Amino acid sequence: MKSLQPRTKDKTLRRMQLWGTGFAAAVMLLWALTTLMVSLHVQAEDALPLPQRDGRMVLYVNDQSDLGLTDDMAMHIDQINYAFALIEDGRATGAHWKGMDEMEAFLKKHGHIDGVLAVGGWGAEGFSDACATEEGRVMLADSILALMDKHGFTGVDIDWEYPGSSAAGIKSSENDVENWYELLKLLRVGLDQRQEEQGRDFLLSVALGAGEAQLNAVDGERLNDLVDQAVVMAYDLKGFDRLTGHHAGLYPDGQTVNSGAYAVNALTDSGLSPGKVLLGVPAYGRIWRQVLSTGNGLNVHAATAGNKTMPYAELEELVSRDYRQFYDEQAQAAWWYDGETFISGEDAQSLKAKADWLRDNGLMGAAVWAQHHDPEGRMLAALDAALTDHFGGESPSALAEIGATDTDIQEEKD
Repeated sequence: MKSLQPRTKDKTLRRMQLWGTGFAAAVMLLWALTTLMVSLHVQAEDALPLPQRDGRMVLYVNDQSDLGLTDDMAMHIDQINYAFALIEDGRATGAHWKGMDEMEAFLKKHGHIDGVLAVGGWGAEGFSDACATEEGRVMLADSILALMDKHGFTGVDIDWEYPGSSAAGIKSSENDVENWYELLKLLRVGLDQRQEEQGRDFLLSVALGAGEAQLNAVDGERLNDLVDQAVVMAYDLKGFDRLTGHHAGLYPDGQTVNSGAYAVNALTDSGLSPGKVLLGVPAYGRIWRQVLSTGNGLNVHAATAGNKTMPYAELEELVSRDYRQFYDEQAQAAWWYDGETFISGEDAQSLKAKADWLRDNGLMGAAVWAQHHDPEGRMLAALDAALTDHFGGESPSALAEIGATDTDIQEEKD
């Protein structure tokens, strides 16, 4: 049956349908072009040129429910070591993590930052037992690499504190040091395989103690053949007794040789390449109380050990709280004293001294412990400024006022 609708109206309807379809297509095309332009603009903003710093900036980020990382901080970071995966029944686990989703999102947004999975930490049990046999080492290494893969990290940092020692309250064995090397060998093979398959670098890092006993256990030449990075934890060198002192001095101070430079030189003298060394820098100070001294409080007995800590932002405010600030030119270390409380930590001058030293000695860079001690990124920015100023670049300075805080002194478990 023929339509009763006139042909002229049929043509008009078809023209309207065609016009409507074309108009819709044009709108869709315009929307797509606009979206693309906005996306490119956003990408261009996100891809602002990074500071040309003379040294790698590594930040340890301790797992917590709110990591507090910001886009501004990202400009100061080349690598994040996410702390920590633990060892349970001989395998690496992240079941306790609270901030991994935030960490993954941050690394995805800031593609210039390498994400490294840190395993262990102070007081972390499990290494000695897991590494006691070849089967145990294989199981642990495989689980570490699997956890790394699962969360998109491109490296591993082994924080066994310390092989052959029970100083952190963990099990130890006379075979630990040899087993540590064997574990690193397995991880090196696994990371190299991924590197070959994926065409990108996978990093193997270790955290090393800066005390005499820990340094003596390390064969720098042997370690050099296995790792890409070695973080020298040049902090907490004082604080576990009642005698005040520098907990992170760059040089020996005449009272003790324990210092960042001494530790690094001991390792490089034994064969570790300076270009693989990251100097550990603390984002906190250590506190001694009831220090009875009419002088400056240095190298004086206190009623308490220096087992409490203060974040970097509060160190910057101490002078306004009636503390006197001092600087040891020999050790290149800062401290504060109010006649009763002694605090050892970093300031702008000590950070610059460390930046100059690691640059002059060809080190890879610096590793900051840790984000939770520097939630506003003040020390991170100050250290970055010291590394960047060598080039005359414009690095955001942490020396500008960001807003004072006056929170209670934090405690850190031994």
